[in-house]
Order: sequence, then C-alpha cells, then structure tokens
Amino acid sequence: MLYWVAAILEPTKKDREELSKEEELILQPKIVVAKDDKAAAIKVVLESSELKGKDMNRINIVVRPF
Repeated sequence: MLYWVAAILEPTKKDREELSKEEELILQPKIVVAKDDKAAAIKVVLESSELKGKDMNRINIVVRPF
C-alpha cells in the first residue's frame, strides 16, 4: 500500500511561549510503499538524513494513506 509520510518538529515550551514559535515541517511528505502505516513511518525515519541529529522526542511523524 502507498503512504505519505512527513515529519514535524515541535518547538520547546520556552520557544513557544517566548518566541511564539510554531511547528516546523522538517521532512516534506514522501511517498512510501509499506504493508501498514507503522512500517511506513519506520522506513522513512531510518532512511531520512533530514532527521539525523534532531531531538526525536520533539518530532511528530504524520502518516496518511495515499
């Protein structure tokens, strides 16, 4: 099955309150072939250089069927 997978970086509480920062799209939607949505998310996270060195606790992975 085909999925679109994107990654959003959540600002820290301090950045949100003091600088009024919003969520930031750090990975443009990618089309992935996978057996389910969880496999699609794992595949993109492991293969994406954009996510290297980022705080994974602040990243939301968004998966939608294509």
